[in-house]
Amino acid sequence: MLVQKAFRFRLRPNRKQEGRLSQFAGACRWVYNRGLEKRKEAYENGQRIPSLYEQNMELPQLKREEERAWLMEIHSQVLQQALADLDQAYSHAYRRLKNGEEAGFPHFRCKGRNDSFRYPQGVKIYDSVAYLPKIGHVRFRQSRPLDGRLLQTTIVREVEKWYISFVCEIEVHPAPVDFSEERCIGIDLGIESFATIASNQTTEHIANPKWLGKNLSHLRYLSRQLSRKKKKSKNWFKALASLRALHAKLRNKRADFLHKLSTQIVQNHDLIGVESLSVKDLLGDAPKSLARAISDAGWRQFLQMLKYKCEHMGKWLVEAGKYFPSSQQCSNCGRRQKMPLQMRSYACSCGLNLHRDHNSALNLRAAGMSVLKACGATPSGSVEAGILRL
Repeated sequence: MLVQKAFRFRLRPNRKQEGRLSQFAGACRWVYNRGLEKRKEAYENGQRIPSLYEQNMELPQLKREEERAWLMEIHSQVLQQALADLDQAYSHAYRRLKNGEEAGFPHFRCKGRNDSFRYPQGVKIYDSVAYLPKIGHVRFRQSRPLDGRLLQTTIVREVEKWYISFVCEIEVHPAPVDFSEERCIGIDLGIESFATIASNQTTEHIANPKWLGKNLSHLRYLSRQLSRKKKKSKNWFKALASLRALHAKLRNKRADFLHKLSTQIVQNHDLIGVESLSVKDLLGDAPKSLARAISDAGWRQFLQMLKYKCEHMGKWLVEAGKYFPSSQQCSNCGRRQKMPLQMRSYACSCGLNLHRDHNSALNLRAAGMSVLKACGATPSGSVEAGILRL
């Protein structure tokens, strides 16, 4: 089975190379904004919106213009990828509009945000050095070996630091899963505990790190400092860099925690039952404090990690629908009762009395095992892995 895997590393450019990276990112931003402006003008004037092919054919003409001769210094395929991103953004907007969702048409890009560019080909890798066409050989901190065939390379700037991401196509051969009840678990995500993991014998509560909550006072202080500075002044840019650096630090901490936890879970278990959460709806209906806690937890990111890691390692992931009564149903007798959010303990007339997250995790585990058995698997039987939804 062929899968795509990304390898992300920190770039170590010298001063001259860093200037070239900024020049490439700025050129892609300019081409993207110009293409977006042309599409908006055509729409407002009732004309046909130019296609990706037509906008790509304009690039050689732009390079021949005297005031835009600096585009000659940029790799041609890098500029084409910027227009491809614009075309893809419009395709996604039309798809959402067709499905009755909010369209979310693309916006103009500004300097300092989304500073990135992409090579579809031409990049060569020599140990810890990457050859980038029209930039040169740039060193990067290679923390793990690359596997598979290189498909594309993306360079992005985050808080004055450059990163390189290689997307490779690799072939994985997941071993058949030895389906046994001891290696089947259910996971209930929450705020009080980040995750409650229930198996047939044990229950584990994973503490919620609350990265944002622990640094909220510092974030508010930096935000106040930024608001007091004159916009676009030197001190304003310094305050903005400090605020962005803290946000990036929290984001990296959260991703590191989720990666380590998801990898440990997938490696040690064969079937994982989870609830398919609509985080967007939860954020829209929740009060401000609860919405902040949900965003800080990173539930959607964690579920996405579980999904692709199960596919790569050949494990089963069963997603229960958002209407599955995991917290209302008794895991012992199946009786249902209303469970408001403030009720943290589940008590049933059959004698069951345990934490609501523990009861929900047991229900998710039972649902996953029932789906797997319906697919023809039996305890201690060998089955192929996959992603299933209730």
